[in-house]
Amino acid sequence: MVALMPVFMTFGQDSDQNSLDLYWYTSAPFIYENEEGGLDGIEPEMLQAFQTFLKVEKGIVVDLNWKKTTNFSKILETVREAENLNAIGVSALSITEKRLEYADFPNPYLPDITVLISSNGTPIVRSYEEMNDMMSTMSAITIRETKYESMLLNLKEQLGANFNIKYIDSESNILDGVRASNDCFGFIDLPVYMMHIENGSEVTRQNFFTVKGLGYSYIMPKGSQWKEYFNEFLSREKYQNQISDIISNYLGEELYRFIDDIYAGEELGTSILTKEKEMQLALIKNANLQLEQETATKRILIVGIGVTSIFLFAIGYLFYRNQKTTTILVGQKDQIEDQQEDIRQKNEQLMNRNAQLVALNEEKNNLVRILAHDIRSPLSQIIMVTDIVNQQMSGNLSEGEAKLLNQVTASAERINQMVTKILDVDGLEGNRIKVLQERVDIRVIMRDVGQRYRPIAAKKNIELVIEFCENHNMIRTDHLLLLLVLENLVSNAVKFSSPDSTVELRAECAYDSVVFKVCDEGPGFSEEDKKKLFNRFQKLSAKPTGGEVSTGLGLSIVKKYVTDLGGKVWVESVKGNGSTFFVKLTA
Repeated sequence: MVALMPVFMTFGQDSDQNSLDLYWYTSAPFIYENEEGGLDGIEPEMLQAFQTFLKVEKGIVVDLNWKKTTNFSKILETVREAENLNAIGVSALSITEKRLEYADFPNPYLPDITVLISSNGTPIVRSYEEMNDMMSTMSAITIRETKYESMLLNLKEQLGANFNIKYIDSESNILDGVRASNDCFGFIDLPVYMMHIENGSEVTRQNFFTVKGLGYSYIMPKGSQWKEYFNEFLSREKYQNQISDIISNYLGEELYRFIDDIYAGEELGTSILTKEKEMQLALIKNANLQLEQETATKRILIVGIGVTSIFLFAIGYLFYRNQKTTTILVGQKDQIEDQQEDIRQKNEQLMNRNAQLVALNEEKNNLVRILAHDIRSPLSQIIMVTDIVNQQMSGNLSEGEAKLLNQVTASAERINQMVTKILDVDGLEGNRIKVLQERVDIRVIMRDVGQRYRPIAAKKNIELVIEFCENHNMIRTDHLLLLLVLENLVSNAVKFSSPDSTVELRAECAYDSVVFKVCDEGPGFSEEDKKKLFNRFQKLSAKPTGGEVSTGLGLSIVKKYVTDLGGKVWVESVKGNGSTFFVKLTA
């Protein structure tokens, strides 16, 4: 126990120094009471795993002291005013800038995505004007002092919309409130929405205002040293796997992986729409199976009726000679007529259900067409306007202005190509991006990368060197995915390099392959960094040198695209001596 004294002393010297006071309120499936009066959910199980981590890895024994509050806002108030640094708030809390002003959060354990839903039957709006018109006739439902209330107030301010806000108790559910009305809307968490859609719930999701948050975590007072232990717990691979199993157990593994994957993507609304269609198709498939079972039942009934008819005919022939059985024959005749009426009703139900399925499929196709049109139209307008400006003012633009105008055109065309890939019918149905095989000049791509990042590098006085192959500069690959891979690597090299250094993008070409190298003179990577380098949401030891933001997603995107291109990516680095990323593609 002597060896543990310094550790405990950092949390206080009172009698509850080995206890965590956990303030919570119901937020299924994150935390809720079960039928026996105990606690279930993602967060209670994670905290039990954290308790085990402290005991096994740190030799610290703590008790979990659960304290239910009267409402959600009471959790925030308790943590904000707590003098005890062992107080922790537990209730599917989102990390927000406002809360960071008065409290600390460990690293998020789950991505935070919020969607806007409206009552079933409300139209899906396609512009901010339509959204404003719709909201003016509807009421918003939310809970006080939550991120959902803040989002509604921001929405009201941004659109200048005039809509009424109905507040419900913390123990109530926003989704249930929207479902129970025909003229309401509100923000809810994506996992909750997806779980209800998977069960056939009927609400309308508006593709506008789908918001990425900073993630779900636990809230604790400023200066709490439990934050460091939580972050170490979340970073250990052994406990990461355990946390993944816990979340998958409550959300379902497929839904958990989906939320984790789309958080890294750029087309958030499209990814959610695709998943919704997959769930609808699964419901349709289940309905078809039910139809097949009912059809089989119908056939069995028909065969049974036929056999029964033959049997009754034989009985009727025998009873023809025996008048005493006339009453029995009349009763059996009435039974057959009832069965025929029941079959007629079931056949009518089958026809109605088939019509519903056809309507659902047509609605899906219309949504895809609308989405493709709405995204491509503004991109086409951008390209058209830049072309007109380029033609009409070509003689009046400086060299720098002309370059910027050309970059706008190129970026819009590149986004348009990516939208085409994502909205491709094969890509939507298979949930994948179609990889093209084109004849590509790697010099053009490398020049594009250099042209885009030289101004960014120049702000930090970093020299960006581009060096092509002497020969074999043509390869067959997808030019857009290759461009995105090189942009991510060069962007990272500039972001993490010190001023007055050099970043190099080189290509080494052979007859059957090409190897791209991105070299920098940055801080390099430790052996621990290398183990988690290409994983999502990984914060490594190196920090951006110019105050840039790093999400921990860039290298995972590089890994995915290189894999899609059939290539390999790896890094060579020594801590403190820079790093070199290699991308090898077949020519």
